[in-house]
Amino acid sequence: MFNTEIIKKNSRMVYDLMKRTYRYTFKELEQVTSLDGTELCLALLQLQREGRLEYGKTEEGIYYARTSD
Repeated sequence: MFNTEIIKKNSRMVYDLMKRTYRYTFKELEQVTSLDGTELCLALLQLQREGRLEYGKTEEGIYYARTSD
């Protein structure tokens, strides 16, 4: 069972860190947040559900960005 409070706490941390740069790759987010892959995925899914995350694809791969406040 997943702890929704931890997921929401992690998603807030990821969202706040994303203020620094326009967009991030998954690997970059793993490095700056120190979350493991599963925790980061759940945080990104939570942000997407809340409408606070955009994602797209470039030649370098998939990126994630905050939606405008």
